[in-house]
Amino acid sequence: MAALVVAAGVTACGPGGSGGGADGAAWNIGAIGDCTGTFAQGLGGTCKTMQAWAQSVNDAGGINGHKINMIAKDDGGNATTSSTMVRELVEKEHVIAIVGDSSNFTGTWASYVDSKGIPVVGGLPSGVSQFATDPNFYSVGTNLVAMSYATTQEVVNHGYNKFGFLYCAEAPACAQAVPLAEAAGKLTGVNVLSQKVAGTAPDFTAQCLAMNSAGVQAFEVGSSVDTTIRVLDACRAQGVQARLYGNEFSTEWVKDKNAEGMFGAVVVAPWFYTQLPAIQQYHDMLKKYAPEVYNSPQFGPNTTLMWDAGKLFEAAAKAGNLGANAKPDDIKRGLYALKGETLDGLTAPLTYTKGKPSVNSCYFPIEIQKGEYVAPNGPKPTCIPEDKITPLLNSLGG
Repeated sequence: MAALVVAAGVTACGPGGSGGGADGAAWNIGAIGDCTGTFAQGLGGTCKTMQAWAQSVNDAGGINGHKINMIAKDDGGNATTSSTMVRELVEKEHVIAIVGDSSNFTGTWASYVDSKGIPVVGGLPSGVSQFATDPNFYSVGTNLVAMSYATTQEVVNHGYNKFGFLYCAEAPACAQAVPLAEAAGKLTGVNVLSQKVAGTAPDFTAQCLAMNSAGVQAFEVGSSVDTTIRVLDACRAQGVQARLYGNEFSTEWVKDKNAEGMFGAVVVAPWFYTQLPAIQQYHDMLKKYAPEVYNSPQFGPNTTLMWDAGKLFEAAAKAGNLGANAKPDDIKRGLYALKGETLDGLTAPLTYTKGKPSVNSCYFPIEIQKGEYVAPNGPKPTCIPEDKITPLLNSLGG
């Protein structure tokens, strides 16, 4: 297939050609993400990862003999642009699915794709509430609700009960996590101090001193990975010794001595755990098709989620025996056919039920020890009982 190109840093488009199964030659698949702009430090590699996945599939002969025409859109971290681009994917590109959602502005277009019946297959489940509440969004990992519980439970598991949650000022999705974090804290016995933080702020003295005064023992920065490390370094300079908890990560963190002892969780099997063959395959794919991503700080959990989204689509396409003239409903049928699917260990067991939101309450603990990322439990997920999740899910109206 022809090379996929990033045009003007705004839209990454695959080659033209037959539309979403118009003659069976190719399936038009869309992706959307904040690949430039405010959130680019953590999400900048997601668009190219989706393109790399599609190219690897096509070079291997496609799926069921059909190749993928991947149209990956970069919304630049802008809500209006995000909504416009998704409409273009549906109305102009005639995609049969959105595979890989790494946008912080999904809420601006979720009801639109729902009305059009276009499934959203995989993405950032712990940052997008639709993956916990919308039956048209098919999660590959722990959803926002479960991850909120996992966060405070891990705080308790490490012997702490006072937690600082600094949420980003740049996107509405960040503020959505505040009531969940506080509700999860009440359920697990953790006192949560929530504060807003802007990545453009010249310093973070006020937030650091507030945490110190409150006796915070561990804290999370729900913002870009760059902002997180800047806050960590600033707080250490202010004498704050609270440990960093991570939900977003950078390969660069291990180089900062202040990050030693970081603990946290990822929503799918850890990106660095190459002892798992499926993770090694992902590394090999990215090295070959997107080395500029693989060799950058953008390589990590978010790019891994994009690979996993692609693998979920592959599994659904095979289970549903998608062929010529494939339609969105055919993809959904394939997803519903999956029972306890782990994508060769990339995820906790996945099962989707028609008309109900995705349920995935398992996560994978990770830490930084002696300057390296480690997975204390290896590729084995930690799963939260349903009765612990229900109160948080109800707080979202799910």
